[in-house]
This record gives sequence, structure tokens and C-alpha cells, in this order.
Amino acid sequence: MKLSFPPEIASALKGKKIFCSLSGGADSLALLLFLDLHKEAAGFALEAVHFEHGFRGRASIADAAFCKRLCMQRNIPCALFRIDVPHNRQRGEGDEEAARRVRLEYWRKIVFNPEHSLVALGHHSGDRIENVFLRLFRGSNSTGLSSMRFIQKIGRITFIRPFLDYAKQDLEQFLREQNVMEWRHDSTNDTSVYKRNLIRNKLLPEIRKEFPFAEAGILQSIRTLAEDSAFLEESADRAYRNLRTDSSATDWRALPAALLPRVLRRFLTEATGSDIIPDSNLIERLSATLALPDSGRRRIIPLSGQKDYRLTLKSGKVACEKRLPAQFLPDVLWDYRQEHRLEYGTTVLTAEFITPEEMLFTTDKSAAFFDASKLNGRLTVSTWKTGDRMVPFGKQNPVSLKKLFSDAGVPMEQKRSLPVVRNSSGTILWIPFVKNSAFAPVTPETEQVLKLLAVHSPE
Repeated sequence: MKLSFPPEIASALKGKKIFCSLSGGADSLALLLFLDLHKEAAGFALEAVHFEHGFRGRASIADAAFCKRLCMQRNIPCALFRIDVPHNRQRGEGDEEAARRVRLEYWRKIVFNPEHSLVALGHHSGDRIENVFLRLFRGSNSTGLSSMRFIQKIGRITFIRPFLDYAKQDLEQFLREQNVMEWRHDSTNDTSVYKRNLIRNKLLPEIRKEFPFAEAGILQSIRTLAEDSAFLEESADRAYRNLRTDSSATDWRALPAALLPRVLRRFLTEATGSDIIPDSNLIERLSATLALPDSGRRRIIPLSGQKDYRLTLKSGKVACEKRLPAQFLPDVLWDYRQEHRLEYGTTVLTAEFITPEEMLFTTDKSAAFFDASKLNGRLTVSTWKTGDRMVPFGKQNPVSLKKLFSDAGVPMEQKRSLPVVRNSSGTILWIPFVKNSAFAPVTPETEQVLKLLAVHSPE
């Protein structure tokens, strides 16, 4: 089986250092041997990199030993890294998602000279087909559907996939022609626990049986989508260059729907230093916010998974702000009888004494009412602390703030920035915008009411 580099990859190899991701399976092993055969003629240096993910115990360790032994036999430099994905998984991440994220973090450390380095991956045409199904089910646009490309840059690192036009059988035939009959097999690929395996092991065999021509058609569709996507990406580059200096809401509103997520991706990536792919929820929320009349106050749009950044719209300008981490917001004593207004983070709190007849309840928990005679001393305003509990209004037993936040659908990145109002003994009275407490309720005997009001700061 004669394998060759795609033209776009062949022209990018000379003088580069190529790090080949080596799992020990047939695909990555074929890639390593293929690169080793061509390194002198193409003029690049080669090093294998193996990640031991920590998922499969002894089998995973045996994979690492196999890769190390093979590279020593062939005099190929090899680096082994135990990345222990199970212990580095973030909340809400699945195994595959966590593994991709941790590998990328390691690649950023390994590739010390990204302008003169490439990372080679062994994906083949079957992987490309599985990827388009996964992306289709997630509602991806043409860029996402054709995301597995010959050359792809993530941050400063350039990844290459020389085998996207070859089937897995081609790679195994190449190995046999190189007198290689042994490679590692990941037993998790045989199960359908992971969605990719479900597509590979159950869905695609049925499609092949009913539509023998389907794979060729899907691959052609991916190539066509990649061409369409390339045009849209170039258009997004031009639009972003025109928009980035002023970032006016008018320019953002004028973007065609096909360009908005692509321009936003560039905007967020430049601002945060991370490759942020906007999901449909973020796009919808930004579009809805842009459609609102300018009230003069700042509107905030949280970024899922980005606790340090958020989108803001104020005075006709869209910005990506780095916010003050919640742990740097100190506890503040509030003498509400003397100081009727308090700024805390991005929230402004006000205190007012009224009569019971003047009470006007809100549905968004932006106001709270207490029997003023039952409050003594100053209030304390702080952020959520581990173990905090509160008796909600209408209840008798305390509930953890963690559960209250979850029930209210408060995003993770907002939980640590919301103010928590406590009395002089530390009892939680109110979580603005989330829940009122049962403490010091207004009754028919109440003569004076303390009204607390919270609004987002317009700064």
C-alpha cells in the first residue's frame, strides 16, 4: 500500500520538528513508521509522544511499554507522559472530552517552538465520518462538520492529519507490508459506552449494509463542506478585522447569521487567549441582547466554562471583560442605617425603611423585605462560602446554598460572584436574584419594614 502526503501537508514539512502522537494502535503506528520513512527526504525531525491516560490499568501501562520498546528498536526519540485523566476531569466532562482537553494542555507544554513544529495525528477517513455524525447530532455548522482537516491550528499549535483520505484497512495493509504484525488494541473501542464507538460499532455497519455507497458520499460531502467553510472563514476574518477596533453593537447586529458565530469565536479567542467555540445558547443570548434597546447600563452575558471572562454590552459597545475573581471580594460590613447604598462586585445594594403598605414584591428576587425591629446591628455582605445554608422563605429547614443555586439554574461561573447578605450573627438573610430567607418575616404586627434592593452595576 503506497501512502503519500496530501499536497498541503507536504509543502509544510521542511525544516520542522514533527511530534507524532503514538497510542500503539494500528493508525498511530502506521503514521509513525510512515513519517520515519520520509523524514530524511522531506527534511523534518521526528519524535514520538505517548500519553498514558490512566483509564485501563495494566493494559494502559502495557501500551506505554510497547511504544517505548518499538521506538528504541527503531531509534526514534520517544517521550512518555502519564496524564491521569480520571483525576484531572472537570465537573460535567466525559472521559473523551476530558482526555482531549488534558492532551491539548500537554501539547502546549511539549511543543516549545510552535512556529517550527507540527503535531501529527493518525486519524483516517473512518474517523472523519464518525466525527461528522457526532458533530451533526450536536448541531454544528459547516466549520464544525468539516473540523477534522489535514491542517488545523489550535492556538499556536499546528496539527496535521496525513491519513484522512485513507481507510483503516489501508493503514493495516501498510503495516503488514512493513513486516509489522503486532500493534496494541484498546478494549474500550469494542464497547458502545462512548458515543463514537456506538456510531462505529452499530450505526455505520447498518448504513453500509443498506447504502454501500454511503461512505464515499459522506466523504465527498465533508470535502464540499470544507470548501464552503473555508469561504465563510475567510469572510469572517475580513469582518472581524473591520469590527475589532470599534466593536460597536451596530456592527455586530449587521453581521450575517452565518458569520456571527465565526466572528465571535475570533473575538473571544483574542480576548481570552483560549480557543472558545461559541455554542448555540451563547449565540442566541448575544443576538437577543443586541436586539434590546440601549438602556445605558451594562448587560452581562456569562461564558460557559470561562469563569474569568464574560461578554458585556454597554453604551453601544460589545466587550469581553476579565472580571475580578470572587475570592478577591472581601466580606464587607454594611451599616445600612447610615449608608443606604453599597457597591459589592458588580451588584449595587440599597436599603430603605418603608411601611408594610408600601411593599411591592418582585418575581426576580431583586428585593427582600424584613421586619426592621428584628434586625440588630450591621449586616455583612460576602460571597458564597463552603457549607453555607439558609432557611428559604416559606420553609422551616435549612437548605445548602449549593442546592439553591442548582435549583435556580445559576451558572457555575456566577455562583462565586453573587453577594450573600447575612445578619450580625452570620445568619443568611438573602441571596439577591436567587432566594429570600424565612428570617424576620413581615407579619400583621410589623410596623416598619427594611427593604433591600439589588441591581446590577451599570459600570
